Amino acid sequence: MLPQLKALLLALSLWSILPAAATPISRDDPESTDPGHKGISSASGSAVVVTANPLASEAALAALSDGGSAIDALITAQALLAVVEPQSSGLAGGGFLLHWDAKQRHLSVLDGREVAPERSRPGDLLDAAGNPLPWRQATSQANAIGIPGTMALLWEAHQNHGRLSWAQTLQPAIHLASAGFLPSPRLLRSIRLAQRFGVAHSPAFQALYLPGGQPPAADQPFRNPALARTLRLLARRGGSAFYQGPLAQQILEGVNALQASEPNFRGWSSADLSSYAVIRRTPLCSQQLQHRICTMPPPSSGGLALLQTLALLNQNTDLASSSVDEPQVWRELARAQAWADADRLYWVHDPINGAVPSPALLDPAYIASRARAMQRANGLRPTPGLPPGIDRYPYGRPDRGIEQGTSQITIVDLGGNIASYTSSVETIFGSRHLVGGMVMNNQLTDFAFKPSLGGKPVANRRLPGRRPMSSMAPTLVFRNGEAVLALGSPGGRSIPHLLSRVLLASLVWNEPPARAVALPHLSRRGKALVLESDPPLPWPFPLEQLKSEASLRRQDIGSGTALLQKVDTGWQGAADPRREGTALALP
Repeated sequence: MLPQLKALLLALSLWSILPAAATPISRDDPESTDPGHKGISSASGSAVVVTANPLASEAALAALSDGGSAIDALITAQALLAVVEPQSSGLAGGGFLLHWDAKQRHLSVLDGREVAPERSRPGDLLDAAGNPLPWRQATSQANAIGIPGTMALLWEAHQNHGRLSWAQTLQPAIHLASAGFLPSPRLLRSIRLAQRFGVAHSPAFQALYLPGGQPPAADQPFRNPALARTLRLLARRGGSAFYQGPLAQQILEGVNALQASEPNFRGWSSADLSSYAVIRRTPLCSQQLQHRICTMPPPSSGGLALLQTLALLNQNTDLASSSVDEPQVWRELARAQAWADADRLYWVHDPINGAVPSPALLDPAYIASRARAMQRANGLRPTPGLPPGIDRYPYGRPDRGIEQGTSQITIVDLGGNIASYTSSVETIFGSRHLVGGMVMNNQLTDFAFKPSLGGKPVANRRLPGRRPMSSMAPTLVFRNGEAVLALGSPGGRSIPHLLSRVLLASLVWNEPPARAVALPHLSRRGKALVLESDPPLPWPFPLEQLKSEASLRRQDIGSGTALLQKVDTGWQGAADPRREGTALALP
């Protein structure tokens, strides 16, 4: 396995020394696309891996070649991403997993979302006057760091579905963290973005990623010895060592040391870590487009929005006779996105506070009524609906949230088992705080900053032990009981916008995976319809034809879809060319 990784490092050396272009920071896309487009990475075979980085894909494929399961390959890839793509995901973030057990014919959902510590208070991200902190400032606060769930999720998945030893799955990451790797252009751009975003609060970040005030050299191996030590300890003691024992104590001391500079931070207790538990949830499924589409239930809002978007689009459009070059279908897609957003941003919260009315929000009669309202709206801003069985609006109405530092892994193994896993540290490099070489998340900024509005509580308010609403939506698609498609994407609040477009291309327009991920994206954001400015594949019509009630704005859209599709000869995978993702396969 290690010689393969070394060979790939050499092969990437010329690519890695290309100059890193500066990219503007925005609240919608703090983790931007890569400038320019490489060829679309695709692969076909009996087992396929698609991850956000070529080194992670190579290591995951080697795990499958060694007899590992999709879960073994997932753990290998995620651990390696913590080393080579720390700006997006890592060990101290959280994630959601959909796993298809082909032999048992069972789809399971693991919720490894971060949790608010027990000393949390609803107003932790408000200033002294009771106003929300500026978002950029809030991302750096210790109060933004949630109890991480990534390691607990990976450990539980391995206990149930792993074939290789736990230690073996972590070896590639240990090797690269200690021996070093050539930083990719995207990593170097991300470090510069983080520097502009704000890192003065984190001496540890500056020491590791900005030695002497500059990012690491592109032509020299970059090492993270502290992360290598963390990974070695986890390899010896198992994933539970993150939550109990010496590593847990190190994490507690590192996080609680932030109280010295942030007096409003009340710190974590040992029970915050030791009591963390992965939650097994029931997948959220809907029969649509002649397929059964299954995705992540709450506390994700992304799955609900994805299914609502497709249902609304199908109500108002003759999809069966539509084609990729019809502007009207794209306009209706954008309108459906906006109306689905209105519902999910109002209704979704951690189910611990009470059931989320997801089934009612997907009820065919409710969808039909929403579709009619959408047609009559004449450009008015969408508002949340009242689903069947609910006769009042119980919550305050919040503004939209932002979440962006995310990564996607999609894998099918030789036995047909599938893992679709979306993980995140939230913003670019999370909070920018480091402990044990790990990037600490800022996921608690995904809660509503103001816990009540108009005298009513906000559904997604911050409370101890709660998991903030997310947009992550790993998804599997079934036909006649067989898994035929698996996908997911980073992209923050726009994740359901991205995935609905990809599913439209795959399931309706019958586009092959490489084209499905590379076609242009659009995203309704407030009063603007954002159109991808430089997509890997060109827009199939003049953009003026998309004029509607929304103003048009052209900009990059930072997707990173990892897509698998069943084909006659096995499986075909494709990686979104907007990032450095790579698809690899076994014959």
